[in-house]
Amino acid sequence: MKLVIALLLSVGFCLPVAFSQEHMIMGHVVDRDGKAVANATVSSFWRANGNSTHQDGTPFDLSDRRQLREFWGRLGHMAPASSEDSQVTKEDGSFAISLNGRDRALFALDAERNLGCVIEVPSSSKIKGELELQLVPLVTVKAEFRSAVESKNVSWSHAYVELAPNKTKPLASDRLISCGSFDLRLEFRLPPGDYRLDAYAISDLESDTVDLRVHPAPKFTIRDIDTELDLGVLQLTLAPPGRENFETESKRQGRWQDYTQHYGEQAPRWHSVDGRAIDHKKNLEGLRGKWVLLDFWGMTCAPCLARGIPKMMEFYEKNSKSKSKFEIVGVCIDFSGEIDRMEKLNKAMSSIETNVWKGKTIPFPIVLDNSFTTWERYGIPGLGTVVLIDPEGRLVEGDETTLQAILDQAEPSDAPKSPVGR
Repeated sequence: MKLVIALLLSVGFCLPVAFSQEHMIMGHVVDRDGKAVANATVSSFWRANGNSTHQDGTPFDLSDRRQLREFWGRLGHMAPASSEDSQVTKEDGSFAISLNGRDRALFALDAERNLGCVIEVPSSSKIKGELELQLVPLVTVKAEFRSAVESKNVSWSHAYVELAPNKTKPLASDRLISCGSFDLRLEFRLPPGDYRLDAYAISDLESDTVDLRVHPAPKFTIRDIDTELDLGVLQLTLAPPGRENFETESKRQGRWQDYTQHYGEQAPRWHSVDGRAIDHKKNLEGLRGKWVLLDFWGMTCAPCLARGIPKMMEFYEKNSKSKSKFEIVGVCIDFSGEIDRMEKLNKAMSSIETNVWKGKTIPFPIVLDNSFTTWERYGIPGLGTVVLIDPEGRLVEGDETTLQAILDQAEPSDAPKSPVGR
């Protein structure tokens, strides 16, 4: 049941890359009459299963089946996901909370959890003065889960309550609430607004795999006149295979390769269905004589898009005079199979280019793999991995920092030599 526990942290498949600097938000929580509300809690992310401690303050032991069920059994109990990332208002309703680059909104609830407010946080450069969060009556939202797959029963279900997407904030997290249950139900409280659910389930806890999902993601609107909203029965169908499924099967069949175990050997060929600014069919053979950085990324990897690629752009521009000696190839992975040509990838990147990269486009070549093939050939630990290949096409330990040192030391008339075999 380790996946059930891990989902508390919402771990993705990107390497842990710093997203952006935190910034402080200050504001006041008030009621409808504009009066200060003391002891309200402000956070960017909430649980609808209570906090992580018992009533006596001792933490739940989620490795214990009984306590795990007790934790997920407190359905409808609204609590901030982390006490460190939440603030309780003072007597004058004031608060000061630190947000990271992915926090899109603040959700404030009064002490009794009857009143609340969700407010979109402006970018730090556009905040003028303090924010005001005005509380309104909350609405209880309920639903049930049912498997539409005859061979699979639901053992545990979970949903993230999300804001409707904002195209001007493509990398911000839309998630507001986490709600899980062993009883195939969900229940949470929200103010009026437009929302959607990312809902899924596990049929076999021991398999540790999300194999059922509600598709498409249900959208719902809470009106000012609502006091309770019943979303009815949410039908779960088979979930598409995820990274864990592909990786497990690859290792079982002996196809998995860990590039860190093959330094000094020829780098694997990438698999690609399309490319930009490169003849992707020639593969690495077309880059012999140059150092190559393979930067593995994808549209699902927010840290890659926020930090990884801009860092590579900066490296590329900084070393423009050494372009005869190296190349960067961005290997875009989309093993969902949905992005199958560069035209689709360019369209998907347009919002990132406008709102994140400040109008810049990726200056180095891109190859597109809409399968798991390149991932397993290199055995990368996650998106955000950077692999260094020498001019002879061999894997070399290091990354862009290693290559920078090599370029800095190389004489203008000399081709940099590989440290392999020295």
